[in-house]
Amino acid sequence: MNKYLIYILPILLPVVAVCSDFRIFTDKQGRQMLAKINQVSGDEILIERSDGLATKVSALIFSPEDQAFIREWTREQILKEGAIEARFSNKESEKVSTSSGGIRSTKYEVHYEVILKNTTDQEISDIHVEYLMLKFEDKVGAKKRSEGELERKKGKAHVQRILSRKEIRLSTESFPMLETELEAGYTWGGSEGGKSRDSEDRLEGIWVRVYVGDTLALEKARPQSLMQKEVW
Repeated sequence: MNKYLIYILPILLPVVAVCSDFRIFTDKQGRQMLAKINQVSGDEILIERSDGLATKVSALIFSPEDQAFIREWTREQILKEGAIEARFSNKESEKVSTSSGGIRSTKYEVHYEVILKNTTDQEISDIHVEYLMLKFEDKVGAKKRSEGELERKKGKAHVQRILSRKEIRLSTESFPMLETELEAGYTWGGSEGGKSRDSEDRLEGIWVRVYVGDTLALEKARPQSLMQKEVW
């Protein structure tokens, strides 16, 4: 495989200025060639020489400086717009209902499932996911929904890798949810008790940030307006 590495630096230096995708690579024995990277998969590189010959080589044959360039090239490729896609779904636990004092209460838990897809032909590794999720906690027996409160919850997860064209699923932490309603024949106490209403907690949305290493690769929310209305 190393037979493709030849001393071509002296005759190709003038070409470097006009072939921006090409650069001079040096192996650990000091041999050099003018080439460009077409694809990286793990430690294997599909590299194209200036004469048009393409071949696969190991990144480990190159100098430390070139290996650093290869890593940076790979990072830039995977961070291009659309490299990682995200979508969300809600998952609820079984609902359990009980009655007490004329109030029927239904409790359950709900969380988000975050699906991340690698849309590239390269494996993406060292992925960090941070999320902010919101729930509106309705006030039991309130006359207006505005009497409830917004609850925020943050979390994070680490993904070792996502293979090329594959997707992974992550589960957020859960919110406890509550729904209440009066049983037949009961009314709320107080002079205006009859105006009170049933209560129902609800999810308000999720905001996700996906990092590859220390670099922000994707930021998405549902609804999208959450990023304008809320503070991380």
